[in-house]
Amino acid sequence: MARDPGHEQRAAMKRFFVSTPLLPGAKIRLSPEESKHATKVMRLAVGDFVLLTDGRGIEAKAELLNASKDGAELEIHSVRNADQRPFRLELFQGILKGARMDWLIEKATELGVDAIHPVVTQYSVAGEKADRWSRLAQAALKQSGNLIMPAISEALPFSEALARLETNFQGFLLSPEADLGLGMAMQTTTRGGAGRIVLAIGPEGGFSDQEEKLLEKSGFRPCRLSGQILRGETAALAALSISLHALEFRAQGAL
Repeated sequence: MARDPGHEQRAAMKRFFVSTPLLPGAKIRLSPEESKHATKVMRLAVGDFVLLTDGRGIEAKAELLNASKDGAELEIHSVRNADQRPFRLELFQGILKGARMDWLIEKATELGVDAIHPVVTQYSVAGEKADRWSRLAQAALKQSGNLIMPAISEALPFSEALARLETNFQGFLLSPEADLGLGMAMQTTTRGGAGRIVLAIGPEGGFSDQEEKLLEKSGFRPCRLSGQILRGETAALAALSISLHALEFRAQGAL
């Protein structure tokens, strides 16, 4: 058996997604797709070490034992749990056109969003792509090293998606007409204790006036990012970055 390379940087190790429980000493087999990626694309050999994640906050270091036609088999050497954040950050996102929504799913996953709620609004297009979005998020999860797979809801009409959010959240509505900046709003709110934060971001053209009124009625606080008009995907990533910065500093007691 190869020596466990404990001195190696985790960032340099290849990552793979699994759905089976990750337990020390357990032997698991990768899915056909992940096995092909490991042996044919990455050209890993017996004795190589990789990282496995289940998307639920667990990461395991595992050794490749063999690679047969039935798939790559690995043995788990060690397991670690992700640090639990004292907050959840979610996107209530108007569906963007074409590849822009795919790109947003990838980048939001890399940043560490906890959930994405794709919404069919007055100015967005319908189209169910939940399976594709989940695959994109899974690939982004492996690339970034995050351990939490974002929950991606099915695309729903605006009113239904809003109703499913329930009431246990603090909401922020991105609006270029708002007086309060998102950074200041987040700092003020997080001083009182964070929890579940939901950012509502419209598609190209934004939310309609009626949709904004319904969001405000549901408790979303209008905030702006800058004086510029940003594309939907740019606004979403900027808002996520600002929010994560504020929330993580709050968790560290820096605010």
